[in-house]
Amino acid sequence: MQLRKTLSYTFMLSVVACIGMIIGTSFAQNDAANGGTLRGTITDTTPEQKPIEGVDVQIYGRNGVHDFKVKTDANGEYKCSGIPAGRYLISTFKRGYGNRSGKPVTIVDGGDHFLPLRMAKNDDAEDRWSVWSVGLIQHITKNIGNRYNLEEPAIAALHRSILDALNAVLEQNNQDASEFARVGQKGSIGLIEGVLSLPDGKAAFARHLTEKQLQDYIEFTKKLRHQDQQAVARYITAWVGQELILTGDQRKNLEQLLLDATANEAFPVSMSLFEIDILEALHLIGDKLEISLEELFTQAQYHLLQGIAAKKMAKGNKVRVEFQLRSFAVAKLRAHTALLGTLNKEASRRLSAIEGVVVQQYIDAQNTDPEATYRETAAKLRQTVEAGEMTDKQVDEKLDALMQELWDEGGTIRWREPWGDITRNPLFQKTIKDVLSEEAFAQYTEHQVERGNWHQQALRDVAVASLGTQLILDDTQRKQLETIAAELTVDPLETDALPILIYQLLQRTDHGMLSAGQQKVLTFMQAGFERHFRK
Repeated sequence: MQLRKTLSYTFMLSVVACIGMIIGTSFAQNDAANGGTLRGTITDTTPEQKPIEGVDVQIYGRNGVHDFKVKTDANGEYKCSGIPAGRYLISTFKRGYGNRSGKPVTIVDGGDHFLPLRMAKNDDAEDRWSVWSVGLIQHITKNIGNRYNLEEPAIAALHRSILDALNAVLEQNNQDASEFARVGQKGSIGLIEGVLSLPDGKAAFARHLTEKQLQDYIEFTKKLRHQDQQAVARYITAWVGQELILTGDQRKNLEQLLLDATANEAFPVSMSLFEIDILEALHLIGDKLEISLEELFTQAQYHLLQGIAAKKMAKGNKVRVEFQLRSFAVAKLRAHTALLGTLNKEASRRLSAIEGVVVQQYIDAQNTDPEATYRETAAKLRQTVEAGEMTDKQVDEKLDALMQELWDEGGTIRWREPWGDITRNPLFQKTIKDVLSEEAFAQYTEHQVERGNWHQQALRDVAVASLGTQLILDDTQRKQLETIAAELTVDPLETDALPILIYQLLQRTDHGMLSAGQQKVLTFMQAGFERHFRK
């Protein structure tokens, strides 16, 4: 009973409060005292750098939610105050110009951040709208035609009707189709849902389909959305399960809680999972989806959650950062040890005895001396200049990038998570084997393999679901994609595990199984992932 009271009270006040500080999105936009200010100018790419009026500047929190939106004035200037401290992505849009998406910025309380941007006039016929949106609508109309045996003239008329309805909405709101989809439910399926939710959009479909056919197609889109939600629930469960070392029963309970929350408007789509971390995921579960987690965790898992939160907030000098890392590492080992069940005194003693050594090895794998790293890297780069392999300008650029990686804007050390899971440490695993009976260790190993396979399959499921909702796959295409995904493997602990797996799936997808419109969307997606990995 005492544990439950502690979880209920402390969980809400300490952990969730910390998370809220990191990604809080509910602060009033005009409350400048509790946030920072982002301002800047937007000019074109001509030598004169002419200011651009009427640019939509949209500021998104890292969880993908649209937080703030302002416009540039006649001088090309924009300003937004009262932005809660945290990490944001900046996107700009004005019809006739190439969009700029995903510019990262970190806001600090009381900070005045100046971010100048440039936009090029869009003279390319194969712009973002053509590559993705026109290709998508081309596929939708062709798919509907095949689905309901429509004649070619009817398909062409449906295509024109949908384009006209969508373009009218975009002109009215000064948006492009990708932004329209993002503000709604995101992605291709979101664009269809958005069009169908509008009277003129639904009428565009209704003019060429019977009432029964239209209802059938609406049910088809709902099925795609449901498949995506199921995959998202499984993936988030696997992710939280990995980080907090949940048991099989705990994973089952969490997955069901998530499935029960799919009707909540805040429930994420698969393509929005790339930019959030574990604390943001827990914030999404507990705050936005209103799922109570305190009854789900054991005391050891709760302490691990506190360690993760503390690690996330760690800033300052080497000693302070190392202390937070050590606290997290100890909590991780002990939560994992709790999975072993009741141990005798000798087994507990031996595991406790090697704990400090394992933690120190983990600490040593973390480079917490950025100054030494910077000096060592600078010395090596200078050698490349002397050898004629790099120019001074190239070296300066690399050192500037390294400085931004090692220190934040306030001059504090950026967190650098050691790669890998501390529970995989060879000494830790050997000690577990030594203290368990042969039968108990075999059972432990079997559970570890099952956990890994479960997580791997969750990654595959959400990758297939992502492409399913982006490419609007039919059942046959989806099965083909599932067959391809079954052959792919990626380390779930990899930072970019999900985008890596989706990109691999995109590369291996047979273009022959797709319509011409789907191929355009796939090409657009591949380019987007390549930009992501270049960053």
